[in-house]
Amino acid sequence: MPNGVRRWPVHPEPGPGEALTSWLSRLAGLYRLSVEQLLTHNLGPASAQFDLVRLRDADLDHQVPAAVLRALAARTGIAVGRLRRMTISGCVPWLADTLDPADGQKAFSAYVRQDSVLLPPGRAEYHVVKRWVPWLPARSRPWRSARRVCPTCPADRGILLLAALPLMISCAEHGCRLERVHEVRRAHRYGEPMTPRPVPDAVAALDRLTFEGIATGSVTLPSRTVHVGEWLRLLRTLLDEVSMVASRAGPGSAAMLHQVWDAVDLPFRAGLNLWRPYERLSPARQEAMLQAAATAMQLAADGRIIPGGTLGAALQPASHRR
Repeated sequence: MPNGVRRWPVHPEPGPGEALTSWLSRLAGLYRLSVEQLLTHNLGPASAQFDLVRLRDADLDHQVPAAVLRALAARTGIAVGRLRRMTISGCVPWLADTLDPADGQKAFSAYVRQDSVLLPPGRAEYHVVKRWVPWLPARSRPWRSARRVCPTCPADRGILLLAALPLMISCAEHGCRLERVHEVRRAHRYGEPMTPRPVPDAVAALDRLTFEGIATGSVTLPSRTVHVGEWLRLLRTLLDEVSMVASRAGPGSAAMLHQVWDAVDLPFRAGLNLWRPYERLSPARQEAMLQAAATAMQLAADGRIIPGGTLGAALQPASHRR
């Protein structure tokens, strides 16, 4: 601990996968402060990193100055590395190889097209992808969190960092749809808690796997356990495959893709006419693609489809493999 710095007497532990701003809000609330007051007046020299306007414009869930992380660590006892992992930049390289969208084409090819899941290798059509980062919108203004929470979880549980990304639809514990945080809090404030909205079983199972990876660093698949980084790349590849045109996939694979979408009971490719990377789809289409990916995983685990990709065997128990 730096000389002259006293540890704050109360400092809650961050929850698994919790966003830095969520933890800061819980921490500040214990002292009846706002996050702005906590950071601009209570971090010693590191508070000079902020003024009120810059703090409101900054996105602390994306990246935080190292001096601020060190000051928080000294006052709470939470390691700098752990605090940094509560931000998007701290999730590199397992969430993304780089956060620089200028590397879009190279990053897309390596992250999404290097392997395959349902389809045999080489079936994916070539697409030009400019300014791309996996799971994130590539745009010039700072990345912003559309924060979502479970309406059933306790209010002091904290907010998942990656629930702001199109990675999950539901709460891994309760199997209900994640809702916008301000809507959940407003409902509680007026004494009318939101009614939880269930999701399909396949989606709930998929989201449990993703949360397992976020919370523990690994994901237990039917055939083996994989690192969370491998899981996110497998999932992103699967999302790419369920968005492909049937004519490109080949007869056998095209039939498999139609079987998946028929099981989801949604239009093929969610009605997509012109291919776009998943990150540039509307939220409704992203959700439909996640449902299709979840259904494909369920069908593979049940032995009702046989994935032909380089990673396909990971989705099948040994008893269902050819």
